[in-house]
Amino acid sequence: MKATYPCIAATILLASCGQDADQPAYAETQAQAPTASKQAPKPKPYPLETCLVTGDDLDEMDERVSTVHNGQTFEFCCKPCLVKFRKNPQTYVAKLAAAATR
Repeated sequence: MKATYPCIAATILLASCGQDADQPAYAETQAQAPTASKQAPKPKPYPLETCLVTGDDLDEMDERVSTVHNGQTFEFCCKPCLVKFRKNPQTYVAKLAAAATR
């Protein structure tokens, strides 16, 4: 029991090392947060009202899901369509490009 107190004191002392007494520990995290959001560009919105996999209306199944792939948002009518997209995204990227040029 007597050996426990020095260990606790040493742990507290080591935990406080490296922190500036005038500045809270969370200040570094807050300072980095705005720069991280500036670096990540906002993904392009999905331009269609239909699912690329089935061709159905996006709201037809009430399970509308979305994902971002290479800076482009893709929306699907249901989770199984999202799974199909993830297996072969290039097929649906091409399909979106063709639909967007019409």
